[in-house]
Amino acid sequence: QAGIPLEEPAAAVAAPGSGGSNNNADMESYLESSAPHLLTLREIVGECTQAGADDAAIDTVTQALIHDNATSMSMDLALFCLTTLWVLARKSDENKRKIIFEESTFDAIIEAMQIYRESSDRARSAEIQNRACCVLWSLSMDPHHRRHVAQGGGCEAILNAVRLDHDNQDLQVVALGALKVLSFDDGGKSTLRQRGTPAVVAGVMRNHIGNPTVQSEGCVILGNLATSESSFVAPVGAREVGAVIDGMLAHPDSLEVQEAACFTLMSLASLASNLELIRRNGSTRVALELACKKHPEDVGEDVFTLLRRLKFDSSPSHPVRSW
Repeated sequence: QAGIPLEEPAAAVAAPGSGGSNNNADMESYLESSAPHLLTLREIVGECTQAGADDAAIDTVTQALIHDNATSMSMDLALFCLTTLWVLARKSDENKRKIIFEESTFDAIIEAMQIYRESSDRARSAEIQNRACCVLWSLSMDPHHRRHVAQGGGCEAILNAVRLDHDNQDLQVVALGALKVLSFDDGGKSTLRQRGTPAVVAGVMRNHIGNPTVQSEGCVILGNLATSESSFVAPVGAREVGAVIDGMLAHPDSLEVQEAACFTLMSLASLASNLELIRRNGSTRVALELACKKHPEDVGEDVFTLLRRLKFDSSPSHPVRSW
């Protein structure tokens, strides 16, 4: 796991708000308003961010999102608030900490995901889930915050986002990215296992077999959830094993996919029942041999280790198949 890089979700297209100077009177007046208005909110947040007053910007969008969750349920306003929080979370660890631990911001994000998951406008709902998943992904980049995100409803909210629109590839990519980061935390692992995440992830991998990012992220999640720091290895099903093997075959030229898949298979193979499932999959040997042929310096050692464990003959008299 140590060799797998963790990165922030891709940056938002533009920072929130526009130019101007900080105006505390305007901000306080806005926070006391009974009807948040998006244009006013943009202006005030823009003034805060231009003045470097990130705390004030976070407080402003938090109060607006809480109010909107409870009343008007405006998708445009919710999307702006989530985008702003994403931009600010990416900006600094201090902002991440404030979003997670102060002013009920984190709870407001989870609540917004729940509210708009039930919206009849599936496309806009998916857009909000996408942006919220990006916020949770960014917040989870600090290892000290992952357990709070996981136990504060983040795992369940992300899994619900995955289930919202199985065919929305953009949503699935960011949701898996967030789940991957959380799967590096023991508390996150436990929560994700309890909610049947391996089967969910395997389903996403099968549904988006042509997307290499989905395949690599999915493999890492499956590998992480099958192991723990105490050398525990959890049993998996044929569906999970099949998803990893199919991903390898679908993307033989992607080093990222092959490395993630080999990492996962090596982890799973430490348990006898998992090893047997890997052996029984009719495509396992083909996938491993192809991975070794395409990336011998990077995955060759893992491949030969797996072939030996699987009792697939890889001796010089029975060389790896030439393609």
